[in-house]
Order: sequence, then C-alpha cells, then structure tokens
Amino acid sequence: MSDINEVTKKYALLIDSDNVSAKYVAIIFDELSRVGYTTVRKIYGDWSKNTNGWTKDCLLTYSIQPVQQFAYTTGKNATDSIMIIDAMDLLYKGNLDGFCLVSSDSDFTSLAVRLREAGKEVIGMGEMKTPKAFVSACTNFKRLDLLDRDYNSDEGEDYKSADSDEAELTSLRDIKQTIYSIIDENDDRGKKTHIGEIGSKLQNKYPDFDVRNYGYSKLTTLIQDGLDGFELVNSGRQIYLEKTRIELKKEDIEKYVCNQLARSKGKRMNIGMLNTMLKDEYSSFSVKKYGYSKMSSFLRSCGKLRVEKDQVMLK
Repeated sequence: MSDINEVTKKYALLIDSDNVSAKYVAIIFDELSRVGYTTVRKIYGDWSKNTNGWTKDCLLTYSIQPVQQFAYTTGKNATDSIMIIDAMDLLYKGNLDGFCLVSSDSDFTSLAVRLREAGKEVIGMGEMKTPKAFVSACTNFKRLDLLDRDYNSDEGEDYKSADSDEAELTSLRDIKQTIYSIIDENDDRGKKTHIGEIGSKLQNKYPDFDVRNYGYSKLTTLIQDGLDGFELVNSGRQIYLEKTRIELKKEDIEKYVCNQLARSKGKRMNIGMLNTMLKDEYSSFSVKKYGYSKMSSFLRSCGKLRVEKDQVMLK
C-alpha cells in the first residue's frame, strides 16, 4: 500500500472564457490540484470572436474541451446559459464531489447556490471585480489577479501595501474580530484554540479568505505580522492561539469608558458598540475576568456610569 496521501476528490472545471483571461490557466490548475483532480474540463465561448487568449495550443496543453456558443442576440451572453445547463447535467449524474466555476460574472450566483444546496463543494475563481454575491455563494473563492501577483512577485518584494483593488477584500479588522470571537467561545468551554481551527472557521465565514491575498504565505505569519493582540503557543507539534494577556484593572476600564463618553456627542453609547471598542483597544478584555456574565452588569458596577436598557452614560 502506498504511503502517499492521494487527493481523491473529483471536480468539474467549467470556465467562462468571456470573463476570465487565459493568463491565469496555470494558477487555476495549480489551485485545483491542491484539493483534488478534474474529471471534466470545459471552457465556453464564441470561438469565432476574441477568446481572451484561450488559444488552441493552450486548450490542448491543459486538455480543456472547448464548447462553442454563438451569441444569438446582440448584448446577451449565451455562454452563461449553456454553462449552467452543463453544470446541472453533471450534477444529476452524481459522480462529482465539487465544481470549479471560473468567471467574474454574477450571473453564476444562482448556479453556485443550487450546487451547494445539493451538497457539492463550489470553488469559484475570478478577479477582484467579481460581485460579492457570487463570491459569497461559493464555498471557497480564489482571487486570480491577487494570486497572479503572488505567483509572479520577486522574492522579497513588498506587496502588502494596500491598493484600490483590495478594497473589496475582507478587512483585517473583521478577521481580527472573528478570531477574537473564536477564542472567546473556546475559552467559555475550557478549550484551547488550534491554529487549524482558526483557518477553517475563517474560510467558512469568508469564502474568499486566503492569506496570500494579504501578502503572506502562512496564517501564522499573517497573525504574527499583520495582526496584533495574539500570541502563538507551541505545544509539542501543535500550535495554539491565545489573546495577548494584559492585566487591566477595573478602574482602567472605567476610565477608558468615561473618556469615550465624554468625547461622544450624545454623551451616551450603545453597550454592544462599547464592548467592541474595548476589545479593539484591549485584546484580552472580557467582563468574565472581573466576575460578570454580562457587559451591562459590569458597567452598572462602575461608580461613574449609568445604564439604561442598551445604553450607557455618565452619571
């Protein structure tokens, strides 16, 4: 028996040539090879027109089957329809684990949703211009233009600086807050937070999450260099994540809240918003450390603060 752990998931690769350039072909197949192998490889377009670089040699090299679809009506994309029909035919044959839909077109959103409802993994691939609806409908989405930057960058090149294209990416602030929540939930159950769990839950919540989009090759490096407020703990061969431990007195928290209220125009703040601000400022903050189960109870115990429903204000 071979010791090699073979990837056995089977995928259908369906490419919309109208919306994706052939310059990404190597990246497409490299990314797919990490999760399984392709039993179906089809590309759709009107081959009597410009095909975005999908030449005969390119298709032969990667054994991609071209599907001709004429545009019967000016301004209408007939390619989408035949690609969707083929996907549903393949779904009903029932011999695939997942689909890879390569397009930056939102018209495939409903298809991705339907395939997921059928229990199939849906890997989307497209450029940064891909509408959020299609990205969210996939179980996993790859930003081809950002991956192309990663594949072709010179070693040591600094490309972590933000540019306009990255505005649509999930912000590092949102990622940080999600990691906080994961650690807090595990702490409540007396459980350590494994770095692998962090990666899986981030991927489940944000289909387009990929550390390479932010200029890093590993999740641990992103956390160490791109986020603050966390500590990586090595335990044997396992790596766990904890919040940076900062000992805060209750008086320090009360002082911070009073200062924020003094600066606010309405002289009052929503308790949930205030809780988020405290976690941003003090990564280890939790009212449970002070013996309270609710933020409102903690605030009521502070001598200078008053709580009314979901609002806190100065006395």
